[in-house]
Amino acid sequence: MAERAFCRGAVYLIQGYTFPHESATGGAAKARPVLVLQDDLENRNPHYSFVIVAPLTSRKVDAIYPEDVLLPAGAANLPVPSKVLPGLVFAVEKTALTRWIGQVDDDHMAQIDAVLQRLPGLRAPGRR
Repeated sequence: MAERAFCRGAVYLIQGYTFPHESATGGAAKARPVLVLQDDLENRNPHYSFVIVAPLTSRKVDAIYPEDVLLPAGAANLPVPSKVLPGLVFAVEKTALTRWIGQVDDDHMAQIDAVLQRLPGLRAPGRR
C-alpha cells in the first residue's frame, strides 16, 4: 500500500502500543491502528517531530459509548468495524507511524471532532 503524507484523519499503524488499562496488567504491546488528530500545518512542520493520535480498537464494537466513534468495516480501509477512542489521545514521534491504512471521511471526522470538543469541556454535552 502506498505511503501518504501525514494528514489529519489518516489512519496509520503504530508499533508497540499498549492500551493504558492493559499496561498495568502486563498487556501486550503490539501493532495497532491510530487516527491522526493533529492539524495539517503541524503535520507538515519539519521542526515538530510529534503527532497527536487516538487509538482504534475492533473489540467490543457492539458497545459504543458516548466517548467512542464507530467506523464501519471498509471505512479508512479498515477490514472490520472499529471504534475510535478519542478519550485516549496521546502524542508520539512521527517516525512511530509505520504504515498508512486509510483516510476517515468528513462525516466520521465531524463525529470525532464533536467528542474531542465535549470530553475536555470545550462544548457542553448535547450541543452541536
